[in-house]
Amino acid sequence: MHVALFTPAWPPGTVANGIVTYVAAMRAELLRQGHRVSLFSPDVRIEAPDVHPVAASPTERVVDALVARLSRRDRTVFDLGKTIAATIRRVHARDPIDVVEMEESFGWAGAVAAATSLPVVCKLHGPAFLTLVAAELATELGREKVRREGEALARLAVIVAPSRYTLKETLAHYSLHPAASEHVVNPVAPPERLELWDPVRCERDRVLFVGRFDAVKGGDLMVLAFQRLLARRPGARLAFVGPDPGVLRSDGSAVRLRDFIASLGDRALADAITTTGAVAPAQVAELRPRAAVTVVASRRESQGYTALEAMLQACPVVVTDTSGLSEIVEQGVTGLKARPDDPEDLARQIERVLDDRELARSLGAAGRAFVLREHAPAAVVATMLAVYRRAIEARGAPALAGQRNASSP
Repeated sequence: MHVALFTPAWPPGTVANGIVTYVAAMRAELLRQGHRVSLFSPDVRIEAPDVHPVAASPTERVVDALVARLSRRDRTVFDLGKTIAATIRRVHARDPIDVVEMEESFGWAGAVAAATSLPVVCKLHGPAFLTLVAAELATELGREKVRREGEALARLAVIVAPSRYTLKETLAHYSLHPAASEHVVNPVAPPERLELWDPVRCERDRVLFVGRFDAVKGGDLMVLAFQRLLARRPGARLAFVGPDPGVLRSDGSAVRLRDFIASLGDRALADAITTTGAVAPAQVAELRPRAAVTVVASRRESQGYTALEAMLQACPVVVTDTSGLSEIVEQGVTGLKARPDDPEDLARQIERVLDDRELARSLGAAGRAFVLREHAPAAVVATMLAVYRRAIEARGAPALAGQRNASSP
């Protein structure tokens, strides 16, 4: 089978993005199983025969310029869907594609489905109505993004999501009734070399947070929880790893991490927190075993790779009991869960791990076993191949592609 995968950027490691991580794992396993993969991305930083930069052809650029002049409307991010479709069509014309898998962002998948003869499987990694905060949803861009994504999803026959929560909420929010809708977890591919967490080697009171400083990822909640923890454990330290777009206020302005910490008027808190900004995934993997606990404080999460990758390294994790995170952590078995938007409860759960080394070891071991068992790439790809075939049956596979691939895996 020849599978087209859309990714926001390529290669992995150049940006901190869960969709890129997902595509990398899917691509590697599809290739391992004997299938062919073509990648499509608007942000390509390497040259490879199977990686196609999403870009308009010279003729399309002339037409776009003419249309823009006549309509007096500049291209927007929503128009990228047409360019993705055009790029896929050009590749398909010379090397027939069987199925396209892509995200729901900005409604691009709908444009691809409308402008090509190809079956499109949409893997929900958001969507906007779940991941945007109130201040963003109140903007024209936010409202348009939610609307466009809903319209696109309504055109698609097959929709999948890594969490039951995301799938259920999306189908209900948009009143969708696709031909097929399935829960398919994200694959987690273990690197060849991966240092595992060890209670003896980690720093006893060191807490690690990996994520953006914004409301969705709960960066503010992490700081407030750590302040409470620090009051009880003056030796505690927090490593805050991730970009700092800021937590949006109701007026649309953003408060940055250091300003947020300063606003709390706690000098000891400021001294106990180190920030790195965004770092490469390999560096994050080196930081995890040094911490006594990894915290994921998201207010909403489809299926966070941050938690799964920490669990893969046998790191004890504390997560907020919400959305997709609730589905991957079993309380007291593979991790600990704190009540959403409750910094005191989050601090208490973190402290439980810091106080009980045997509990921490047990959580880490069980978490790693869970990820290896439930998120094995071979099993995930086998499930997705069945989904792809359903999409082909629902849409009708291109005859040439079907003949060429009749004997393919």
